Amino acid sequence: MKKVGTLLSSIFKDLGIEDKIRLNSMQEEWHRLFNEPLSLHTYPVDIKDRELTINVDSPAWLGQLKFFKLDIIKKLQAYNVSSVKFKHGKVYQKKGQRARGKGQEDSNQLPKSFTDSELAWINQTVSTVSDPELQENIRKAIEKAMSR
Repeated sequence: MKKVGTLLSSIFKDLGIEDKIRLNSMQEEWHRLFNEPLSLHTYPVDIKDRELTINVDSPAWLGQLKFFKLDIIKKLQAYNVSSVKFKHGKVYQKKGQRARGKGQEDSNQLPKSFTDSELAWINQTVSTVSDPELQENIRKAIEKAMSR
């Protein structure tokens, strides 16, 4: 009998959402993975082919992070990250703190509403799962990942 984690991992991989789930997990843990001030000036925004894209809130931090690249990769190996790329962009903070970067003044934004095509893709993706409870959990995970 296979373990649930192994089974879910293969289902997520087959659905093409494994990276988004891994990214969501990193985003949830970011402030625990990296101490301040690093966690205040950086935020993971995308992962593709084991390369993590990290938004950085200022050009000064962007320049400094080159020196920490290997340390960051080492710390993220548990998330199957083998390389990182930095770009200037919005950085999200813990609840109650202000977001930084790219002119964004406040992190108190309304939840994202999905387009018809995004909803259709989500429905098509989860329709391949026969268990209704698992289907709903996968739907919520996809929606949460896409909302970021």
